Amino acid sequence: MEVVGLALISIILAYLLGSLNGAYYMMKWKHGIDIRTTGSGNAGATNAGRAMGKKGFLWVLAFDLAKGMLAVLLIRWSGLTEVIPGLGMIAAVLGHIFPIQLRFKGGKGIAVSLGALVIFSYQATFLLLAVFLCIYLFIRKFSISGLLAYACTAVLLPFLRLDMLTIAVYVLVTVLILAAHHTHLKAAWSYLLLRNER
Repeated sequence: MEVVGLALISIILAYLLGSLNGAYYMMKWKHGIDIRTTGSGNAGATNAGRAMGKKGFLWVLAFDLAKGMLAVLLIRWSGLTEVIPGLGMIAAVLGHIFPIQLRFKGGKGIAVSLGALVIFSYQATFLLLAVFLCIYLFIRKFSISGLLAYACTAVLLPFLRLDMLTIAVYVLVTVLILAAHHTHLKAAWSYLLLRNER
């Protein structure tokens, strides 16, 4: 029972860590407004860059990466079975996308998931970054390259012969991220359809 209780507490803490939103805090501190009312309305690093420039983007990116890493690290240090760090990674991403203190309207989850993935599986992280680089060099669009990289990596991961837990956690996180980016995906699809009609 103690182990179950520790596991539940760890997952809840991972969610709460994920729900800490650097873009929201920094925008409130510097300009006194809610970042979700400006730009794309997203409380993440990209919109922070639009609102506060390169420094704002880098600060929020570092914050989101760090909280993802910390969420998984704390669980690893507790000595719980490998299933719990995986659930912690999912919880951190959910916390970022649906933060309780921001009425469940947060960011899109890419940076926090990447930070968590670095700790959870370095093999998957290297594959994701390699796929992203290849796609980005070809299409030169940052956001869509990231989304395509996540989706493609989910398909390629079994070829690394990783355990089923790592693959399942990665796939679930990818589904969350793609769902959070549904408006971007619809816009990209519409753009491709219009381009093909010309």
